[in-house]
Amino acid sequence: MGINNYKIIVAVLVVVIVAGGIFGYSAINKNKTSVRKIVDVELPMEQAVREVEVSIWETANSIFYYMIEPSAISLEEYKKQLIDVENFMAKYNALVDTEQEKQMAAKFQNMWTDSVAKAEELIKLRDKMRELHEKAWDATHEADDIIDYKVQAAFVEDLPDLIDKEKAVREVEVSIWEAINATNYYIHRQFDKPQREYPGQLEDVTEFWGKYKSLNITPAEEPFIKEFETDWDLSVKLMNECCSLADELKQKYLMYWESVHAADDVIDFDIQEYLKKRIEIRMTQLTQ
Repeated sequence: MGINNYKIIVAVLVVVIVAGGIFGYSAINKNKTSVRKIVDVELPMEQAVREVEVSIWETANSIFYYMIEPSAISLEEYKKQLIDVENFMAKYNALVDTEQEKQMAAKFQNMWTDSVAKAEELIKLRDKMRELHEKAWDATHEADDIIDYKVQAAFVEDLPDLIDKEKAVREVEVSIWEAINATNYYIHRQFDKPQREYPGQLEDVTEFWGKYKSLNITPAEEPFIKEFETDWDLSVKLMNECCSLADELKQKYLMYWESVHAADDVIDFDIQEYLKKRIEIRMTQLTQ
């Protein structure tokens, strides 16, 4: 082999060795970059959106308990979880770098804003329900007290229809409490049975009160009759408002529930699916 040919072969080998070293070094650096991006970008993004999703359902759970029984604890938890959704979504938004991700985040924010607005309305309506319920309860007690301590106390013992009066007002009292019981039940569970029974109990009050008034009424009873009717009319008005508000709450709670699911679906089927593909691309880069 000539000296010139030998030099050419050596030169080619050097080029191959150098090129191989450069390529290997480049591949290692490329893998390090991909790993670093997964650790610094994709994993924090995935962790943030999962925390967002957890807090979404914790807010919904807090609203659910507030609808059953308004309490400071459930309201405080609701507000805490709202802050968590905001903070973790901000962490996710700080890491996105594509227009599609920004659009999905904006879509979620719009749906979440709608859901929060519905939750705030539910809280106000539930607070109003509590006030109405207390007023209806108090008015019913007052109407019953008028019968117990005024109407019956004014009965004259030697009148021939005393027993009929006692029977009539007793049926009135029973029907009063059956009516408020049906209202209480319907406030917490909008079932058909209390809704059906409530009007019947009101009719029974009217029927037996009419029977009582058709008997021999003494002058001592007359002012208490008017007092009872005024208080009972107020009680019925308040119970009717409670039942109407219970229907409104039920409908708006269903709308709220749907809005929470809609926001959660953006996380599940848009943001997380895109993030999954993003991580898969990074992992593919590691194997190439």
